[in-house]
Amino acid sequence: LENFRDEVAKRMPGGKLETEGTDLVDSTHKRRDYHGVHKQKQEGLNYVGINVPAGRIQAKDMFEMATLADAYGTGEVRLTVEQNYIIPNVPDDKVEALLQEPLLTTGEGFASAFKPNPGRLVKDLVSCTGNQFCGLALIETKATGKALAEALEATMDLTRDVRMHWTGCPNTCGQVQVADIGFLGCQVKNPETGKGNVDGVKIFLGGNIGHEAELGTEVDKVACMSLLPYTQDLLIKKFGAKKKRTALMTDEDRAAVSRWENFPFNSGGGLEVFPAGENGKYVVK
Repeated sequence: LENFRDEVAKRMPGGKLETEGTDLVDSTHKRRDYHGVHKQKQEGLNYVGINVPAGRIQAKDMFEMATLADAYGTGEVRLTVEQNYIIPNVPDDKVEALLQEPLLTTGEGFASAFKPNPGRLVKDLVSCTGNQFCGLALIETKATGKALAEALEATMDLTRDVRMHWTGCPNTCGQVQVADIGFLGCQVKNPETGKGNVDGVKIFLGGNIGHEAELGTEVDKVACMSLLPYTQDLLIKKFGAKKKRTALMTDEDRAAVSRWENFPFNSGGGLEVFPAGENGKYVVK
């Protein structure tokens, strides 16, 4: 390496390599949460961060998002690396009306409710396409990741955001190595029968982004059908979460747990997970 550096230096003007200089990046800067309503520098304007669960979106949702950007902003929509939306330039007097739109509240008629203030797990959930559309993916990722995140939010009290990334194969389009908890698709022995393979994931822990960037380490292999209790334990041991008392669970919480318990694992991402009718409603049946 030193010989290489010396040779490069010889070819530079002045015959030497300049030092990197002073780092002008503020290393104390922390990653900001863009979800919800935030004031812009421009007086009277706001940007609204909107969550797209697992990045799953249909054509009708995209048209509606464009319509909302025209009606409440300046027609501009920004996409984030976490597969979410930001609508900028929303005047103060239009914010509340935007927040009451069906796409941002009930999600009725759309792929899902794209909430400005989602839960601590759904908000940073990232997923690759999965085996519904990708021939390289070994498992279904989007619906599985969303169902798990919602079941965990329903059963756990969380004190911090936890970034969960899913990817269906070692190409890691979902970037599992930089997540707090990464799920990389694989095949594992059926935990119920011990015979044959079922959909599973390799678990990665310890990833980080920003000034303290770090690649996570593979720590385990788990069948997808066993992920709820496994991940609950991870959240307790590694992220300070506590199990929610059953008496405090809402009807919505119980519905989320039921969706996970009845999830069509090992379906190959077919119509059981994503029905084709009604705009491909993002509902597990």
